[in-house]
Amino acid sequence: MERIEKDISLQVDADELKKRQSVRTTFKLPEKTINLLKISAKNLGIKQKTLLDQLIEDETILDILAKEAQTHCRNDDDCRPKTFVLSKKALDLIDVMLDRYDIARDILVELSIARLASYIESLSEKHDHRRSLLKELDDYRRLLEGSSSKANAAFKQEDPFRIKLERLTQTTQKSIDEIRKLVKNTDAFVY
Repeated sequence: MERIEKDISLQVDADELKKRQSVRTTFKLPEKTINLLKISAKNLGIKQKTLLDQLIEDETILDILAKEAQTHCRNDDDCRPKTFVLSKKALDLIDVMLDRYDIARDILVELSIARLASYIESLSEKHDHRRSLLKELDDYRRLLEGSSSKANAAFKQEDPFRIKLERLTQTTQKSIDEIRKLVKNTDAFVY
């Protein structure tokens, strides 16, 4: 009995494998939407294909977006063709929504990607706050460097106070440099 269960669980589901097969397809999208997907994928550390699949493969959300797409207006002059690789399952789900709601697939994909805007905006706000705090840390570093210079002028080379202040200044500089690497510029979130 256990052997039969094991054999069944190890069988390959051909239909599931076909759904995961990647296909290339071209959508006509606004440049802003294309950039939003690119920036989001970069910040999430995943491939655009993976992100696009995840955005499209949720039928409940796609259904809501399809209803919204029925009344969505856009200027096609702002759009350009862009080829993406996505799963057959995602493409099939798009086709289901097109049949169900009689909508343009490009608009459905555009609205799916547009969901990422709030994520990028919150990330941008977080980095704005980080930049603000980094300025405070730079002020602190300059204060320490000034105190260290004064201690170097006032005390002998082997003075314990001067030595500890020098170490603190160096450690602080190194830590602030490491923190600086975690702060992205505003242009990293422009799409």
